Amino acid sequence: MKYLSNLPLKQKLSCIILSVLTLILLFFLLALQISKYSYNEQLYRAIAGNLSFSASTISKHLKNIESFSSVVIAQKEVQESLDAVNSNDDVLTLSKNYSLLNEVVSTYQQTYKQNNLSCIALVNPRFTNCSNFPVMSRIPPEFLREILQKAAQASGSAVWISDSSNHYLILSRQIRKTENLSLKPLGYLLLFINLDDLVGDANQAVNTYESGHYLIYDNEKLIYHSEGISQDWALLLYEKLQRPYDIIKQNRHKYFAVRSRIPSYEWNYINLIPYDDINRSIVAVFQLILVILLAGLLLSLFVAHIMMRYVVRDFELLLHKMEIFSQTELQLPESRIDYSQRSDEIGKLHQSFDAMAERIQHLVNTNYRYQILNRDARLKALESQINPHFLYNTLETVNWRAKALKDDTISNIVQSLAALLRATLSNEKSLVPLNYELNLVNNYITIQKIRFEERLLFRFYDSECTENLKNALVLPLTIQPLLENAIRYGMGEMTETCEISVYPYQRGDFLIIEVANQGSSFEENLLENLQNGSKSSHGFGIGLLNINQRIQMLFGDAYGLSFRNEEDKAIAIITLPFIFEEPQSAQSLYSR
Repeated sequence: MKYLSNLPLKQKLSCIILSVLTLILLFFLLALQISKYSYNEQLYRAIAGNLSFSASTISKHLKNIESFSSVVIAQKEVQESLDAVNSNDDVLTLSKNYSLLNEVVSTYQQTYKQNNLSCIALVNPRFTNCSNFPVMSRIPPEFLREILQKAAQASGSAVWISDSSNHYLILSRQIRKTENLSLKPLGYLLLFINLDDLVGDANQAVNTYESGHYLIYDNEKLIYHSEGISQDWALLLYEKLQRPYDIIKQNRHKYFAVRSRIPSYEWNYINLIPYDDINRSIVAVFQLILVILLAGLLLSLFVAHIMMRYVVRDFELLLHKMEIFSQTELQLPESRIDYSQRSDEIGKLHQSFDAMAERIQHLVNTNYRYQILNRDARLKALESQINPHFLYNTLETVNWRAKALKDDTISNIVQSLAALLRATLSNEKSLVPLNYELNLVNNYITIQKIRFEERLLFRFYDSECTENLKNALVLPLTIQPLLENAIRYGMGEMTETCEISVYPYQRGDFLIIEVANQGSSFEENLLENLQNGSKSSHGFGIGLLNINQRIQMLFGDAYGLSFRNEEDKAIAIITLPFIFEEPQSAQSLYSR
């Protein structure tokens, strides 16, 4: 193969033409297998589509039965009668409620008998009301106790139990007293679904093969099987059929078996179709495929021989173009053949290569410079969003305090505000020491402490904040917006003291700054939701996006802003490289 791979295109095509005659038999066998697989795949899709509809029909029908059971157990008449039976030993009372409950189950039986509902039973410690006693009598006492026990364990939820020997599916629910939310057990509701009728009705409109068989499993437990299928073989079939479909042999006959699931209940649903007649049809189709394959092969050999020299010539010209373009300064050579009007694949290859070469030249000469300028403009726009927002909040605080109290407190607010404005408006550096950013945070916290007094508790964990850590470089105005966000949501949702903390530390080559607050939490995938627009980015959402985008624009996607919730705290995490010198990329962005 290595030798053949290095042959010129003309020799490769010659080898193909010479070897096709010897490969005819192999091509036929391959086409035979592909056709057989395709036929089975189409058969599977047809049956699977029918099964999907019938499975959905069964699932919908069972859901309707569950809804119907909820109506029955919540009916006021049923609740009051069962409560009276459980709390009274009077014979007349028991007889009256027995008759009343009999009327209820009979009425519901007549109303829902078209829904494959064979029997409705209300069971309580005193007696059992049943709309169809012959059905109820087929249930062994031990099995009935098991049904009632499972219903009691479900505490009122619907429990489906199969009676495969009688082809019934039983819904069992414990009836609990709803008045005053007492939830006292009153009795049990049993609904018997005739699986033969249910499966027959679900498949009647879509069943193409009248002799098909149906089986339903709950995990490895057999719930239902059609007549003519033994229970032992049905269980063996479940273990054997692990693919969506397969051909199964049984008693010298073949069956096309398709496996699916009933939605909402996660039950497996198997359909068996007799495959003997289908196999004879496939043989006839294969004979037709043989004739078509041989004719197509001969035609392909003739066309390949005619077109080979034209194909080789066009490819050689394309290779020549590519070599010249890569060896020179992105210059295209003049071609002796005009491919601009060609509509075949080779012509499109030449056209695509010429268009690609022109786009590369355009990108190198124009787009690269434009992207640098555009990136600079985006960064400046992001930075400009911070100052007006904070200035407005701070001036609002000063105004509020000036109206409320006339004392020296205003002096502290104004001094801290002046320091913040001076740091915000006068700083033009792309990166500042962490200590500089922490001083700005202290000024901001001074203002907020005066506003919230004892309700705001600020902690700065400086146990690991060494001089080396304080001199590490960070982006200006990254911690303060997070503190503002923490105060807004933490103080807004707590009436007691709210603790807000800042914790900087080093982890390997990373500088980590955690800003935590009590009383609130971050929703999952907050940044992703803000970026894709699924969550509105007004207000503080813009500030969070601002911080994350500024960090990633300077340092890359490995850094940025992240969030986590820990106990009763919401924690915003800034991840930066641990550096002491400003990177060249940051200098160039801010110097233009």
